[in-house]
Amino acid sequence: KKQRTVYRLTLVKGQNMEDAGDYAKLVALGKPDFIEIKSVTFCGESKASSLTISCTPWHEEVKTFSEALLSKEGLEDQYELACEHQHSCIVLLAHKKFKVDGQWHTWIDYNRFHELVRAGVQFEAKDYWAPTPDWALYGSEEAGFDPNETRVYHNRTKKKAKEGLLSEEQRKMYPNNPAEQ
Repeated sequence: KKQRTVYRLTLVKGQNMEDAGDYAKLVALGKPDFIEIKSVTFCGESKASSLTISCTPWHEEVKTFSEALLSKEGLEDQYELACEHQHSCIVLLAHKKFKVDGQWHTWIDYNRFHELVRAGVQFEAKDYWAPTPDWALYGSEEAGFDPNETRVYHNRTKKKAKEGLLSEEQRKMYPNNPAEQ
C-alpha cells in the first residue's frame, strides 16, 4: 500500500474498552499506518441509542486503553504513541516508519499532496508527509492544544471551577485552571 491507512476505534465506556487485546489482533492483521483511538461523543439522548454521558471515556481512559493496545500482539515493535488531543479525547498510534531521525511525520502537506495528484505521477505517503508539531506529540505539555489558539471554557465549567465543584479527576483533564480564564 502506498497511501496512508488508518484504523479508527471509538471507545464506549462499559461496551468495548475491555477488548484491547482483540483490537490488537485486528491491528496486527491489517497493519495500518495509524490507529486513531477516540472517545465516543455524547450528543444527547435518543430513542435510537442507549448511550448516556456516562458512556463517554475521559481522555486519561483513552490514553490507558491506547497504552494497553500497544502492549499486545507485539505492536510496540512496530508502533508508538505519537500524538494526542486532550480536548477531543483522541490518541494516535503511528507506525514507526513515520518517525524519521526522532521526528514524527504524522501531518499531511496538503499543497504537496495536490501537486502530486495534479502531476499524475505515482507517489506514496512519505512524498507528502509533514512534521508533527511538538505541541501535538503524545505526552507534550500542551496535550494537543495549539499554543497559538485560545482555549475557551464553557461558562458552566468556569463557574464550577471557581466554586470548587470540579472533582480532582475533572480538574486533571484541563491543561490549566478554567477558573483563571
